[in-house]
Amino acid sequence: MTNKRHKNIKLFLFLILLFTFVYFILQWWSKNYVQDLLSEKLPSHFVLMYTDLDVNILSGSVVLLNPSLKISNKDTLQNHTDLKLESLQLKGIGYWDILFNETLSIKNILLKNPKLHHYPYKKMSSKKTNNNANNKGIKTIKFDELNITNGNIHIMKQSVDSIKISVSSFDLKISESHINLLADNKKSINYNRYNLIAKNIILGKSDYETFKVDHLNADEKKWEIENLQIIPKYTKRELSRHVSKERDYINLNIPKVILNNLDFNFDEERFGVTINSAEIEKPNLEIYRDKLLPDDLTTKPLYSKSLRKLNFDLAVNKTEIKNGYISYAELVEPDKKAGKLFFNKVDATINHLTNDKNAQETAIKIHSSLMGKAPLELNWNFDVNNASDAFNISGAVSDLPAEDLNPFFKPNLNALAEGTLQQMYFTFYGNTTKSKGEIKMKYEDFKFEILQKNGFKINKVLTAIGNIFINDGSATDAEGFRHGAIEAQRNVTKSFFNYLWINVKSGLVSTLTGNGKKK
Repeated sequence: MTNKRHKNIKLFLFLILLFTFVYFILQWWSKNYVQDLLSEKLPSHFVLMYTDLDVNILSGSVVLLNPSLKISNKDTLQNHTDLKLESLQLKGIGYWDILFNETLSIKNILLKNPKLHHYPYKKMSSKKTNNNANNKGIKTIKFDELNITNGNIHIMKQSVDSIKISVSSFDLKISESHINLLADNKKSINYNRYNLIAKNIILGKSDYETFKVDHLNADEKKWEIENLQIIPKYTKRELSRHVSKERDYINLNIPKVILNNLDFNFDEERFGVTINSAEIEKPNLEIYRDKLLPDDLTTKPLYSKSLRKLNFDLAVNKTEIKNGYISYAELVEPDKKAGKLFFNKVDATINHLTNDKNAQETAIKIHSSLMGKAPLELNWNFDVNNASDAFNISGAVSDLPAEDLNPFFKPNLNALAEGTLQQMYFTFYGNTTKSKGEIKMKYEDFKFEILQKNGFKINKVLTAIGNIFINDGSATDAEGFRHGAIEAQRNVTKSFFNYLWINVKSGLVSTLTGNGKKK
């Protein structure tokens, strides 16, 4: 009995020693295999370095300490991307996929403190054809979950120390993803769910403005953006010294933007973005233009054409703008203050903002207060797929003291207005070159005073002549309205808002100087 017990103990100890031996052999082999995999079987333009490597075959985990990855062009081997991390942890590695399917399958990936620097101007497309049949090593990466903690990104412009895109801090979680390392198109990445928290996002692609976001919290259901800004790089005067022709000075601040059910389409050759609804809260937009500079004579497409010509698919079902403020100022003479128009309490709804070939008509409704006093309503419809860029616009303004427009009239028209615009309704339709419509107005004692060239004294002669042609508001219909016609020829080198203005101006002149009868 004792001998049998001794034999069992010896057998047990032998099995333990054998298991331990096999375990250490497998540990040694797997560590060497991973080292070989990382050094020899990654694509040749990927260079990976690290200070230490830990492999656990029982848990299927690999930990790299202080790894750094350099990615170069396939042809020139010029480095265009650098990635450094505190650690990279892979857990739940599928050995079968590695050995037989050329696939690195992982349950969990953790990247701690990654720092990415990318120089896109150094990246060049490869002249070599991609023959998957001749490529050896890992071709696909699959994982159940990826976690990135405390990362930052810097994508640089070619000019020295100039940032194109920067994210100072972000945490990212992606679930159920598939990456094809050999694919060069957008089909190379697929994922199921994600969550992103990012701070201090900067886009500096433009030479004149910087795009900034203080905070972003995003997942597949909702994106919440806090303090979105477009910040001018120059003051108004400095901008005029840095451009050779007219260019808008733009300053925008939006405290909060919410995008619901935002989805990216990577499945097709053409990239796509779909948003169920968007909410824009309290946007504050300042636009200034120095009209002393030479005109920008490039053709300005209407918004329908701009949407149609986007190089990606866009579909935003509904957009709501709440309690916004917009100001527009023009400097027309060097010794005068820029004339300014502003709109506050701007509420707008935009339905079907899209370039889908089967899209419904885009419909925009705007309610605001002109110069802080007069209620203004604007309705605007267009079909993005109409090649002539046809549109319909209707609007209404009420209770507008003419004096409130003098800050704009004085520097731009060298004139002052008197009287009250009680009600104005206009409707016109057009395309990319011309438009027609009708207008009706109800007003009291509408007059203009033409100023002398110095802008301080009234030119009595021109004022008297001008007011001869302006009707005092008599000869109205039964409801007290005078009628006029709208007809305008678009200057295609001007913006859509210039087109809108010359239509309204055409109707104003027709109503004030015509017989007031509806045609």
